[in-house]
Amino acid sequence: MDPNTKISSSKLYSGKISIRLDKYYLGNKIIEKEIVEHSDSVGIVALDNKENIILVEQFRIAAGKSLLEIPAGKIEKGETPKVAALREMNEEIGYTGNLTPLFQCYLAPGYDTEKMYFFLASDLKISKKRLPQDEDEEIRIRRMSLSSVLKRCISGKIIDCKTIAAVMMILNRKNGLVTRSQ
Repeated sequence: MDPNTKISSSKLYSGKISIRLDKYYLGNKIIEKEIVEHSDSVGIVALDNKENIILVEQFRIAAGKSLLEIPAGKIEKGETPKVAALREMNEEIGYTGNLTPLFQCYLAPGYDTEKMYFFLASDLKISKKRLPQDEDEEIRIRRMSLSSVLKRCISGKIIDCKTIAAVMMILNRKNGLVTRSQ
């Protein structure tokens, strides 16, 4: 058998997320690993015309505390990442705007299938018809300068990985440090 080849996969749990047990070859060993099957998602850096980022603060039960984050959420069945990003912006912060794709990444590839698509939202406008927040959300909107958000990321006051990655990408883009072709 080829190295790194899946031998079998079985469903352990099915719900809003699913958990499967994969058995695969890793070199000459057989490994069993639980994998969380999660919908892909979107993250949005909503930047106003004064270079403030609109963040959300919400309690996260898995972390056991409130976190400061960029607006984000899962891609619903039948949605493109762009449509999902527009919906999530409306639901979470009450805005719409022009979206520019930034980057994509897996959030926890060691055990989770979720890939996040990141967008920069500019030319922000208040939504004419605000969508309701999800049942498990009680969001407080926070508007902060880009430099203040960066300082909070560096000092450890912002500890959400998607937010830190998105802020670093926006700063890189603004400063022209690295382009996609490099």
